[in-house]
This record gives sequence, C-alpha cells and structure tokens, in this order.
Amino acid sequence: MSKVSDYAFVNAKLRARIGIMRDMALFDEMIKSPSLTEAFAKLEGSRHQDLLEVYRKTGDLQQVELQMLEDEISLYREVEGYLPSVPSGFVSVLLEKIEVDNVKNVIRLWYSDAVRHHAISYRSSYIYKKDIVHRIDYDGAINASSYQDLAAAFHGTPYAEVLSHFTLETIASEGLFPLEIALDHMWFGHLEKGIRTLTGQDRKIAEAIYTVDVDLKNILIITRYSYSYHLSPSDLRKVMIPMGYIAREAEKMGALSSDDPIAVLSGIVRHHYPQISEEITRIRRTADDLTTVEENNREIVLIETYLGERRKKEYRKILMGDPFSIGVVLAYFFLCLQEDGNLRAILSGKYYGQSEAKIREGLGL
Repeated sequence: MSKVSDYAFVNAKLRARIGIMRDMALFDEMIKSPSLTEAFAKLEGSRHQDLLEVYRKTGDLQQVELQMLEDEISLYREVEGYLPSVPSGFVSVLLEKIEVDNVKNVIRLWYSDAVRHHAISYRSSYIYKKDIVHRIDYDGAINASSYQDLAAAFHGTPYAEVLSHFTLETIASEGLFPLEIALDHMWFGHLEKGIRTLTGQDRKIAEAIYTVDVDLKNILIITRYSYSYHLSPSDLRKVMIPMGYIAREAEKMGALSSDDPIAVLSGIVRHHYPQISEEITRIRRTADDLTTVEENNREIVLIETYLGERRKKEYRKILMGDPFSIGVVLAYFFLCLQEDGNLRAILSGKYYGQSEAKIREGLGL
C-alpha cells in the first residue's frame, strides 16, 4: 500500500480535530470562571464532556484526572486502529509509555505500604487498573505482601525482567530511583527499536522528534542529578538514556570515564544546544545570591520550557509538511497531551484558589 492510502483517512480525521483543539476560547472561559465548579461547567458540550459528568457524580478532582488518563489511552487505541501494522505497532510503543508511568505509580503505592508503612487504601482507588498494553494484576501488585509477590503481578510482561534485577533489600536501602530509571531505560530501548521498524519519511520524522526529546531529557538528567545528587561517573552512566546525539557523543569522547565528566558533557551540550548552554551560564553568572539547589531548579525549569518550545516548533513544521506520514499522528498526540496538561493546570489552579493571572502565568499565556 502507498503512504497516501495508509494515511489519507486518519490524517484528514486528525487534522479536523486539531483545528478545533487549537481554539483557546474554552480554556480562556475556564480561567475567567470564578470557581472550580463554574470552570467545570464550561466543559458542557465540549470533547471533555465526560470529565464534567465525572465531577458532577463525585466532586472529586482526582477521579476526574483518572478519567483523563482513560481518555488518553482510548485516544491512542483509536488512532492505532486506523493505521496499518507497522505504524500501528509504533503507536503501541508510545502507548506503553503511559503504561510505564502507571506501573511506576503502582510500585510507589506498594512501596509506601510495604517499606514506608503508610496507609494507602484511599490512594489505590485513584490507580488505573485496566489493561493498557500488557496484562497486569494491578491489585495483586498494590497488595503484594512480599517483593516476590510484587514481581509475580507483572509475570509475562517486560516489567518482570526489570524487577528481577532488584530485591526488597536494595529498594529499601536505595529507594525507588534506580528501579524507575531502569523502567525508563527499558521503554527507551523499545522506542529505539520501534523507530527502526519505520521506513522512509516516517522514520526520518520519528528520529528527528525523539532524538531531540532524548537529548533534552539527558540534559535534564545531567543538570538534575549531577548537582542535586552528586552522582559519580558510573552512576551518571546508569541514569543517562543511551540514545540520541548527546549520549552518542559522550560515548565517542569517553565523557563518563574522564576526570571531569560534567565538563565534557557540558562541552557537548554547548556545541549542539548553544541556546540552553548560554541560558544556564547566564543563570549561574548573574544569580550569585542563589543556592546551588535553587540554581539547579531554575535550570530545570528553563530546560523543560525549551523542550516544550522545541517540540511545538517541530510539530508546527510537521503540520505544514507532508500530509501522508506518521507526522500528523505524532503532532495530534502531542497537541492532545498538551491540551490535557493545560486542562489539568487550570482545574488544579481553580481547586487551590489561584488567581487568573497566576494560572495564565503557569500556562505561559
């Protein structure tokens, strides 16, 4: 089949939805609403009508967020069903990222109970427990009486292999950070394989988008963990994602076996992402009154903002380019998740009584 026949129907359908989504009038009305209840009322008749119904039934913002997660999963599955096998398989890999995050939440809940001895019964009702990509016994994981029982709940999934490299003793002494990093690395490995299954323009688009995505995440890792946690070169090697330009150059230049790995990594960042490097240098040069942690946090916000803007530019370019590629599908997912993120921020702001100006500031409006 040709790319035109593969993508003509789905892209026409998604472009029509994108046109509606880019209208900010709904969010503007919600931000201006004097209360959370009145903000929810603005969803009447919108594509988020189901969230209004959940709120009317429960009055519980966390139940609304659980419904948003279910809607996101349904969105991926719907688009997956429109595509031929290869791009459909790639969408399944992207959906697996939502499952990885859900698995982390489940393991955190089990950890709170089994290791920290905190009450979790009220929190377990806010966990998504239906199948996403793999069949998982979520209740069995949350209520596991031992680490072996926890691992057994993930039998037959890729997560069982990751969990097999840890024990209750290592998790109790080191926390969940190493396990969560291992889950992230597992998924990025699946993403890399998924990109390699694509061909032609689809592969070029996916590589361009996710190489930058991984690079920015690695810059965040370098910034966050080198200063906040003072990780050794061997620890940095464990947390950095082995994918993308920065990881490739770090390997080529032996950055993580050098006497000053951060200096080498900073040089790589400076060469390929000069805008970020210059901004970080400016923060450290002009903000002498800040503590290292505060500087670090400002850098993280800066990088996350840059990542968001870079993504927007990439997806705008895609929407103006070849209509018969996976690009429009990826742009649609990005815009949907961005819209949902804005919606969460508005509802959260209303819940906590933030001013209209504060909410707009958080959304970058």
